[in-house]
Amino acid sequence: MKRLFALCLAFALCAVPMTAWAAPAWPSGVTIQADGGIVMEAGTGTVLYGKNMDHPYYPASITKILTALIVIESCDLNEIVTFSHDAVYNVEEDSSSAGIDEGDQLTVRDCLYALLLASANESANALAEHVSGTREAFADLMNQRAASLGCTGSHFANPSGLNDENHYTTAHDMARIAQAAIQNPTFVEICSSRTYRLPNMKRAPVEKYPDGFPIANHHKMWNRNDAAYYNGAFCGKTGYTSLAGNTLVTCAKRGDMTLIAVVLNGHLTHYTDTKAMLDFGFGNFQSLKISEFETTYTSLDNDMTIAGMTAKDTISLDLDEDSRIVIPKSAGFSDAVPHLSYTLDRNAPSNAIAQVNYTYGDQPVGRSYLLLEGVGGADGSGQAADGTGTDGGQAAGGSNGNSGSQSTDGSNGNGSNSGLAADGSNANNAGPAPDGSNANNAIPSPDGSNANSASPASDGSNADSGSGASGLIPPGGGGGKPGGGSPNTATSFKIPSNLAAVLGIAASFAVITAIIVAVKLYVRRRQEAMALQRRQRRIQRLEDIGYSTAEFERIMEQYRSSTTSSYTPPGKRSRRKRFPFRRS
Repeated sequence: MKRLFALCLAFALCAVPMTAWAAPAWPSGVTIQADGGIVMEAGTGTVLYGKNMDHPYYPASITKILTALIVIESCDLNEIVTFSHDAVYNVEEDSSSAGIDEGDQLTVRDCLYALLLASANESANALAEHVSGTREAFADLMNQRAASLGCTGSHFANPSGLNDENHYTTAHDMARIAQAAIQNPTFVEICSSRTYRLPNMKRAPVEKYPDGFPIANHHKMWNRNDAAYYNGAFCGKTGYTSLAGNTLVTCAKRGDMTLIAVVLNGHLTHYTDTKAMLDFGFGNFQSLKISEFETTYTSLDNDMTIAGMTAKDTISLDLDEDSRIVIPKSAGFSDAVPHLSYTLDRNAPSNAIAQVNYTYGDQPVGRSYLLLEGVGGADGSGQAADGTGTDGGQAAGGSNGNSGSQSTDGSNGNGSNSGLAADGSNANNAGPAPDGSNANNAIPSPDGSNANSASPASDGSNADSGSGASGLIPPGGGGGKPGGGSPNTATSFKIPSNLAAVLGIAASFAVITAIIVAVKLYVRRRQEAMALQRRQRRIQRLEDIGYSTAEFERIMEQYRSSTTSSYTPPGKRSRRKRFPFRRS
């Protein structure tokens, strides 16, 4: 039934002539001083602004967002972590620390607070050893998790983010990682805390610190007493090394939108750059609930007629209630172009027959599942189980596709950008050199050479930008434009009459045949049941008077053979009708 209905839906959509009108231009006008940056809407993965967002840079301690996410997903928070000599002392001199010493034993929860608030490198090392045995094995796990989130321009070599020529990421990838992290309540609870106290530390004896050693969050944007405070900011991570410069990830929520801002290779302007991007996002964009505006697909309930019955009487369509799109405030819902696709990801609800991907120009802005009403669905995330996004849709880890169709290895197609070359040579506009100098803003390679506009290695290469959607359906005319319609509604359609007639005849024949067969079966079964009941009552009466069934049959046979007269039905008696007003 699903396949038949999907086929009918496709025919109906293809038969609809529609006219697309120019939508308002995508907002611009924001600039940042950092070399790389992005502001992305977390619910849909819509990129609102990006600067070199797919170029690789050193991340520094914002790496610890991915480290924390993996630890939370892998461990119980009450597990005990013992700090080894290597975990404590195999760090750069004067790097971030929470004062934890060799032999100290803390819970995973304590270590996560030290990791995200104090940016403790020894805590990152100890957690990595606790999860995977070695930091190298944990780095492999980091790269696997990043790939599952759709990251295509990153490679992680350690859990802390300390300088390593093979440790790099992009602003877009870090936004995807943060998007997945803030979907985890434990991560948000720890990351958004202002202060915490670490117990049971050798360097913080109980006599001096009876309540534990105090640590504070380094991020300033949700500290009301700081000049960098930003209304709505709730989570994020700071980072700095001499090679990475200032790096910063910030999450902020206002109304129906949650934004993620990432700054890479900042020049002491990371907070002002972040504020500029967040102001741009909240000031110029809106989040709309798709089910409140979309009428093109659900209008099938009223428009498709089968044998005199509308589809509403048999099959009804719904859109995912939680799905949204993010578009400019100057635009209407009808300015977003829907793309109907019958290719569903593995975590699609069981009652989904298609998904609708929305774009604004070339920019993916959201998606929704098309559901059969009344059929049980999945747990509702509508996200890919492996964390990858498709055509701009959100993934299980929170990531989303970017301007392209999903590739077979789980990565998302992105617009080609210069980045790290396959042989490790530096790409133009990538990042600072190991000696601290900037060579065309290129990220350093093992051999120290620089390449211009090299694309990332084959295991993380970016595909050319392309549409991953199928069945382009331009919206109808908006308000004030030829074609009519309000700015926030889509044009409905009618199914062709010849298709309706064929479907009506087929459905009528099937219904009539089913009714006849059902009635015949019922009558036959009813007669058989009544005959069985009569036989059982007769046998019971014979047994009550002392006869067996065989004896009764013999008596009846003798009676029938001795009877020679034929049966003559009695004549009908005439009955005189009395007229109620007959004269006496």
